[in-house]
Amino acid sequence: MDFWTWYVRRGRITRRAFWLHYVAPLLLLSALALAADVSFGYTSLEPSTAADGSLVPAVIEYGPFVIVTGVLTVLPSITAQVTRMHDQGRSGLWVLLNLVPVFGQFAVLGMCGLVPTQQTPNRYGPVPDASGSALPFAPGTTPPETTPGGRQIWSPQPGTEDRPPAPGPWTPGPQDRAPDYPPTDWR
Repeated sequence: MDFWTWYVRRGRITRRAFWLHYVAPLLLLSALALAADVSFGYTSLEPSTAADGSLVPAVIEYGPFVIVTGVLTVLPSITAQVTRMHDQGRSGLWVLLNLVPVFGQFAVLGMCGLVPTQQTPNRYGPVPDASGSALPFAPGTTPPETTPGGRQIWSPQPGTEDRPPAPGPWTPGPQDRAPDYPPTDWR
C-alpha cells in the first residue's frame, strides 16, 4: 500500500487493517507529537496550583507539533472510518456521529473497531482479504488466474467446460443494499 492509498482510502477495509494501519500509527504519531511539544517546552503536563494552594488538574495547551499532527491526520482518520462503515454495508455518513460530544466518538470507534466485516460483496465493493485489500472473487473460492498485466484468464472448472465464462466484473444490485436502509418505495 502506498502513502496516498493509505492517506485517502477508498472501498472497504477489515477491522485488522483499521486497528493496525490507522489507529495504532495515528496514536503513535500523536504521542510522539505530544512528547516533542513537552520536550521543546510548548506544553506542560504538570498540575497547576490554585490561589489557595490546592492542586488543580492541568489543562493541556497543545503545542505546534500536536496541532500540525492533528491537522495532517484528520483526513486519513475520517477515510479509515468511512471505509470501515462501507465494509459493514453502512453509509459513510455514520461518521457524522463524531460530532456528538463523547458518546459519538465512542460509538464510531465501537462500530469501526468491533463490528465484523460483511462477508458478502456489497454496494461498496468486494469482500476485503485479511490484509485489508479487496478480493476480486468470493471468499472460500480459489482466485482466478491472471496474466502478468493483471487480466483474468478464464479456465473452466471440472464439469463446467461447456459453460461460457462468467459475465464481466461484479456490479452492485438491489439485493446488495444494506439492511439498515429503507427501500426507496417507502413513503
